[in-house]
Parts: sequence; structure tokens; C-alpha cells
Amino acid sequence: MASMDTFNDRITRINKGRQWAPEGVVHTPVQAARRKGKQGPIARFFHSVSLPMAFGLGLLAMAVARYARLAISGLPQDGQVLTSTLAVDALVAVVLSFILCQIVSMRSISQVAVAVIGTGAGALTMHMVVHRAPEIFAQFFGPAWVNAVLSTTEPNMVLYGHLLDRLPV
Repeated sequence: MASMDTFNDRITRINKGRQWAPEGVVHTPVQAARRKGKQGPIARFFHSVSLPMAFGLGLLAMAVARYARLAISGLPQDGQVLTSTLAVDALVAVVLSFILCQIVSMRSISQVAVAVIGTGAGALTMHMVVHRAPEIFAQFFGPAWVNAVLSTTEPNMVLYGHLLDRLPV
């Protein structure tokens, strides 16, 4: 009968949410400690700050991808330095932004997604920055690349923005 009372006491403790722990042992549930650290106000603040940083990583990845492709293959023969290789540059930049996010421990889905969005923004708007600071880009990409960008793109329009004008409203 004593074993039945011990069993019933244990069932009662389990139903109340209290588990038996040996005397002198401190027990902290692992899940509760992890949840508190990831949901706390400081963690949320740093996650919010990391999103603009992830966007910047995407922009940086796009610039590095374009620079690497230019260094490997040179200027395209058709003179369209941005549009003729946009798909290759964007694919390399997405892979590079994913790798950079892993290196700097930005592993959440939202951080990686924002980095990919930054890559897309860099792909479609990098020429606007080239129009505003051609001498800086000439130091890295060369004057021929900068002249090709300046002559083939509009300074205040998103790349492929002319296609948006043709859409029915």
C-alpha cells in the first residue's frame, strides 16, 4: 500500500507541474532558459539592429559580385555592363550574402531574407550611386566601366524602371 501512496503522490506532483528532484540538486529547465534569452528585450533590440546590417551585407555582396565578375570576365562586348550580366551577378551576390550572414552569425530567416532583399536593391539601384559618385567607383571598377554605366543608365530611375512605365494601371 505504501508504494501506491508514493505513486499517487508522484502523479499529484506531476499534475501540479512540479517534478521530484533529489535533495540539494538545483534544476532549471533548459527550454525556459533558452526561451527567456531569445525573447528578452535586449535580444529583440539586437535582432532589430541586425536587420539594417543584413541589408548592408546584401548591398556589399552585390558590389563584390559585380567587381569579381568584372575582374574575371572584363567589360561585356555589347556595352550593357549592368543588364547583360545581371542574372549572374545577382546569383553570385545571393550566395555571397548567404555566406556572409553565416560568417557574422546572422542565421535567422528574417536576417537572411533582408540580406537577399539588400542584394536585390543593390542590383537594381547601384547605378544611381555610380551617377552620384563616379570618381569613387572609377577607383574600384575602372573608368571604362563607370563610363559605360553612366552612358547606358538613367541617373534617377531604378534599373528596368522603364518597364514599369509600360505596365497597365
